[in-house]
Amino acid sequence: MKKLLFILASAIVLFSSCAKETEYVDPAPADAGFSFGGTTWSLIASTSFFYFGQDKFDFDLYALMPECSKDDTMTFNKNNTITGSYGKLACQNQDNSYTNFGTWSLSTDHKILEISSAAFNVVGTSLLKCDVITLNENNLQIKYQTTANGITTTTTSSYKRIK
Repeated sequence: MKKLLFILASAIVLFSSCAKETEYVDPAPADAGFSFGGTTWSLIASTSFFYFGQDKFDFDLYALMPECSKDDTMTFNKNNTITGSYGKLACQNQDNSYTNFGTWSLSTDHKILEISSAAFNVVGTSLLKCDVITLNENNLQIKYQTTANGITTTTTSSYKRIK
């Protein structure tokens, strides 16, 4: 069972981007006047939980991430594509797939962010439908669920705006 837990946690970590320190953003409503396209973000926190039977398992995904990926960024381009950028700390076996990460769409009320990427295939989907908890000039916090091997995992990720 430990192997299954590690695989699930690792799968979620694979498609998260990262930043320098763990921080949690206070929930706030989405700013409907904010223009999301053309912004660049860095992950500052990511936690996840799932139930296995009656037992709840919590993970600090950000703490599990390798240091070399904690300075990566993700840009939500105005043409609804997502490009990733590796930071100064290089990880082994980096490839160019991150630079063309996928596509995004944000609902008109800024409450749902959909991200499509082949990177999510590791958890059995190519589309993440995320609830937007916070979206403003400086902060983005999303919550989403994935299901793999019959286990549903809920993840909350917080980002700070880089530019």
